[in-house]
Amino acid sequence: MTRREHLHRVFIICCHCLRNIVFYKAGWRKGSLIFRAFFWITVNGNFMDICVLEWCKLFGDSRGKHSWQKVVSDPELFYSALLHHLSLTEADFKAYIDAVRDYRDKFVAHLDSAEIMRPPVLDVMKGSTAYLYDYLLSHEDKGDYFTEWRSSALFFEAHQEMANQIYRCKR
Repeated sequence: MTRREHLHRVFIICCHCLRNIVFYKAGWRKGSLIFRAFFWITVNGNFMDICVLEWCKLFGDSRGKHSWQKVVSDPELFYSALLHHLSLTEADFKAYIDAVRDYRDKFVAHLDSAEIMRPPVLDVMKGSTAYLYDYLLSHEDKGDYFTEWRSSALFFEAHQEMANQIYRCKR
């Protein structure tokens, strides 16, 4: 796989993760699902599960093909900047990774015997994915392969508006 192809695949994963976070969050108002029909409950849960799966490709498996560690040129610089951006310690971030992987392994990839499901809080997931996305554009795209890609904030905003329109139309 060429550098360009690898970057492109990681961008795609970032986009899938961010899009599913947006769509998941759009389904909630004041701590409750907007629509409580079984279809909408299932759709909303699927958004959570997909963003977890995609995020784990980026941050949950350091040996994975699309791990941030395999695509950034200076992993130490990236990691320290990521932790600073997230206002987390290394221990906090590792604990978050473990919690997300636990949810993925026990409730998404398998249905283990655990009885209490604790979906991850998505703020760290969103922040880390958006940071990786923007970092790759500003630090790793030396070939100017992706000049048409917008910032993660603009990407998130466009999908937020799309989701809001769908939820407004459904009401």
